[in-house]
Amino acid sequence: MARGIQAVAEHVVRSGCIRTGERVLDIACGTGNTALMARGRGAVVAGVDLTRELLAVARRRAADAGYSDITWIEGDAENLPLPDGGFDVVVSSCGLMFAPDQQKAANEVARVTSKDGRIAIQAWTREGGVGRMFKVTNEYILPPSGVPSPFEWGDEAKVKWLLGSAFKDYQFERYDCPEFADTPEQVADSFIDRYGPTHRAYHSLKASLSTNLFNRTRCLGGPDDDRRHDIVMMDDFIYGEPQLLK
Repeated sequence: MARGIQAVAEHVVRSGCIRTGERVLDIACGTGNTALMARGRGAVVAGVDLTRELLAVARRRAADAGYSDITWIEGDAENLPLPDGGFDVVVSSCGLMFAPDQQKAANEVARVTSKDGRIAIQAWTREGGVGRMFKVTNEYILPPSGVPSPFEWGDEAKVKWLLGSAFKDYQFERYDCPEFADTPEQVADSFIDRYGPTHRAYHSLKASLSTNLFNRTRCLGGPDDDRRHDIVMMDDFIYGEPQLLK
């Protein structure tokens, strides 16, 4: 699965057209995949995340890579502890979309991006592989009420509405993101282990329904045969690369 995650980070960095010396902020940076790749391009990088444990992993990875100059910040995407216009490029790989208050998060993206800056945001779409997985899961257990769907960030009209007039020249790209595994069973196991809604549904159901959910998840992974193979989970992502109107 790490290969698929790495592919996403690479695509975000390319979409952001990150160049040497630019100030880059990775929002909801997690363990640092995108931030580390931006630093590899010579950028001046900061990563912010709400989870201290993930930041600890990011710091270790940066040290292992010889990057002692990345700034890691514990903070909330809805209230970034950062100055106005402090970054030339703001990126997020499958992270910003989980902010509970989407409008606050969008406002913060606009606030910290410099004049003539740009953003590259990756998000799931309802039509992609993860969207199909959630659709299956929701047949077994209802999503939590009052919480906005992360798939809103995969809707072009909603993204423009959230960011409002702060940006122009929007470019949306549908990208097939690979999720690599050796067997369909490993794909199903990954969804059940890694994705909260699937994990919650699987472990709250009776054995017969859990087996049914597992089998339906497994069918999303690719052909069922006896040979070992790489499975590509096709998931559409949208990237915005707008320029600021400021």
